[in-house]
Amino acid sequence: MERLNLRTKGILLFIVSLMLLLQNLDKPMIYILDEAKNAECAREMLVSGDYIMPYFNGQLRTDKPPLHYFFMALAYKIFGVSAFSARFFSVVFGALTILISFLFCRKYLGERAGWLTAMVLLSSLHFNFQMRMSVPDPYLIFFMTSGFMCFYAFLIEKGKFWIWLMYVCFGLGLLTKGPIAVALPGLIMLVFLIWTKRFNWAMIRSFQIPAGIIIVLLISLPWYWLNYNASNGLWTEGFFFKHNLQRFSDTMEGHGGFFLLPLIMVIAGLLPLSVFCIQAIFLAWKQRANEVLLYCLSIVLGIIIFFSFSQTKLPNYTAPAYPFIAILLGFLLSELEGMNLSLKKVKWAFGFYTVMAFALPAAVYFGLKADKNVQDAAGVWIWFVPIPVGALMGWYFMRKNEISKFILSMAFSFILSNFLFFAKAYPGVYGINPVAGSLELLKNKPNLVYYKMMNSAYIFNMQRLVPAIQSQDSLSIYLKKHPDALVISRKQFEEEILASGDMVPVFEQKDTFENPITVIYKSVR
Repeated sequence: MERLNLRTKGILLFIVSLMLLLQNLDKPMIYILDEAKNAECAREMLVSGDYIMPYFNGQLRTDKPPLHYFFMALAYKIFGVSAFSARFFSVVFGALTILISFLFCRKYLGERAGWLTAMVLLSSLHFNFQMRMSVPDPYLIFFMTSGFMCFYAFLIEKGKFWIWLMYVCFGLGLLTKGPIAVALPGLIMLVFLIWTKRFNWAMIRSFQIPAGIIIVLLISLPWYWLNYNASNGLWTEGFFFKHNLQRFSDTMEGHGGFFLLPLIMVIAGLLPLSVFCIQAIFLAWKQRANEVLLYCLSIVLGIIIFFSFSQTKLPNYTAPAYPFIAILLGFLLSELEGMNLSLKKVKWAFGFYTVMAFALPAAVYFGLKADKNVQDAAGVWIWFVPIPVGALMGWYFMRKNEISKFILSMAFSFILSNFLFFAKAYPGVYGINPVAGSLELLKNKPNLVYYKMMNSAYIFNMQRLVPAIQSQDSLSIYLKKHPDALVISRKQFEEEILASGDMVPVFEQKDTFENPITVIYKSVR
């Protein structure tokens, strides 16, 4: 590897990352709520040709700005409308995030640390999972990571290219997920400047802030303005107040949690090597004279602390911290490899990891067995066996003081399990869902409606809109006019539906890992 030039190394890393993320990308079907709504919104944009107003099932969707919709629509044009297409550019941005994390770490902390940083990300199940979803987070993570790295490169190298590129990244981030893509990095970078005693007028002037604001606005403002006019401000109000301010100030959709939950999410999200997160953070603080470590530590702590105060807490919120905690872990592991740190420093953490590694397959088995809907898929526990095997190999190499093999045994056991997870376990479990089970029943049915609520994945997978009926009287009138209609709903509304006409359930299945039960009704007349 040492004989290869940097460009070749980067291309090889990108290709390997892309291949790992792309494998079995079309499986399972689009089913998870966020995936379904984002993928369908992009499809409706493509069908209508309206890239200003985001719609889901014909209704205004105010959740997110449009950049990921644009990329998904482009993939639909290239590959056709499918789960693969909806997820394709997420994978591309995931591979790019791994690449720039490697390049940044290699440049400022050395090549060994760079490769170990890439290994941290490649072995993480949650990072791989996040970067395979048809959601805006892979795009946001890439643009925030790029912006942070450009900022540091400008501080060290003073090249104007880096500062202009930073503003481009933040403009695209603003078009991806809104003000959080600019406000949070801006706050963290300000704290870092104050912390390192760089905050002065000369430094502020060097950032060319007025020109930077113009760049950010030129990239993002046209769409926001066109959308504001087209929706009479409805999208703007829904997005900025409900999906930004309200998510921070109130618990939404039951996604709350205690103060330290974001820290736990980051550690859990980057397993296996994140088991050494605490040591990595302490080492970065101890060696904070190395400013790149201090900078990465500032980003990690800034993101974690910010979302600790948010009343709505989700694992994807703290995912932009992943590349930077991966760099801290890469540095820690490179110090272990270089024998600058003793294995005793991480032995207790590896002991905890070993217990978790053996518990994971059992937890998968008994967790699936406990859910009647997916208990037949409990056998997927076997695909997690490489993880405890890797832990045992780790102990063997630790006893022999073979540091590189100790690290590789952890990382590659998880990479292998990730491969098996996406090839076998994930499709095997999520393929058991009411949408997949009832699509054949609904095929080519012209008079199809839903009553009050339904699984959002129906819309994308049928590639058609399904009219909503929200009252019992309206349903009665509709059924009189369309006696051959099928009605999708949930079990909780069964009494109202049966009272609306001579209806009987023809399909019933619990949603995967959710409490609602999807039911399809038809008339007996």
